[in-house]
This record gives sequence, C-alpha cells and structure tokens, in this order.
Amino acid sequence: MATREEGTGVWYHRGQALCSTRDYDKAVVCYDRALGSSPKDPVLWRRKGFALIKAGRYAEAVACFDRALALDPQDATAWQRMGYTLACMGKNEDAVACCDEALRQDPDHILALQSKGWVLGVMCRYDDAAACYEAVLTIDPERGSAAWHRERMRERRDLEALASEIREAERIVDLPACIREVVRERDYGNVELARAVLRELVGRAERAAVQGR
Repeated sequence: MATREEGTGVWYHRGQALCSTRDYDKAVVCYDRALGSSPKDPVLWRRKGFALIKAGRYAEAVACFDRALALDPQDATAWQRMGYTLACMGKNEDAVACCDEALRQDPDHILALQSKGWVLGVMCRYDDAAACYEAVLTIDPERGSAAWHRERMRERRDLEALASEIREAERIVDLPACIREVVRERDYGNVELARAVLRELVGRAERAAVQGR
C-alpha cells in the first residue's frame, strides 16, 4: 500500500472500519475524503470500488476500478473485482475477460478463479466452471467451498446432458414420467440412474426397429 499522508490514513482506516460493520455508503464517503488528498492512490480507488459493490452501486464501482487500473494495470485484485462487478451487471463475457486478466497478473489468485467459475456457471459452461474450482483446490486443497461448487457444476452439467438425451429419445420412444421428473425436480441424486434407464429404453427401441425391418 502506498505511503499516505496522516489525514488520508485516518479516512482510509475509518472506511475500512465502516466496511467491517457493513455500513458501505458511509465507507464510500470516507474513501472519498481520503482520495481528496491522495487521488493517485490505486488502493484507495480499489477499496472505494469494493464498498460500492457491497452497496449495490455497480456502475460507480466499475468507474473506481477503471481509475485503479489506470494507475496500476497489474493489480490482479482490481481486475478480479471489476470482473465480479460486471457479472453482477449481467456482462458475463466482459467479466470472464477481467478474471482472465487477473489470472495473467497472478495465476494463483484464488478469488479470480472463484469469480470466473461463478460466472461460467451462470453462463452454463459447467465443465469450464468446474475446472476453475479444480484449479482453486490445486492451490488450496482444504478450501471446502471450492469442492462444493465444483460438484454442483458437475451435477448441473449431468442434468443438462440428461435433458438433452430426453429430447432426443422422445423421437423414438415413449418415456415414463419419472425420467422427466428428474429434470423438472432437479433431482441430482437420480440423474445417473435416469440416464441409464433412458439409454436402456432407447437401446431396446432401436433393436426392435432393426428386427422389424
């Protein structure tokens, strides 16, 4: 963190304290006071951006991260937070690009990997998302949240695969309602069983069609 004048430091630490109590709008005011005397401090811009994210003021947060990155383009955390903010605004492709830039600056940036995994999950790119969480676990094998999210991505991938197989199978076979219910109810625990039953039904129908020729 850059050296700051005494008054700047007071306002900075007051903003930090207000963030810790979740009083984010007041924290923003404190960071503004600090920036009044240290406008070229990239960490202050990043901290203000973080408070704005928490306050739900996403467009303002993006502007802060732009300022932070103009001052320090190699700040991986600023890139990661920019990506997270853009994702909150529904700009998922841009969010992934920011996370990728954070990872170029710091390949072991766990929050960038987690943010990228989250965004890819929203985009239904489940294998790619799971790979991000797997990368987190390579860095920190004890990070239980990453293991949990990795498994959820795999479950969603398999459920989507089942839904696709159902659409194909409906062309040649009448399906029992219970198979469709697995998708409708998001019954992840029975996805593999449903896929196995579905493949057996399709196989029987295809063999019967061949024998009837």
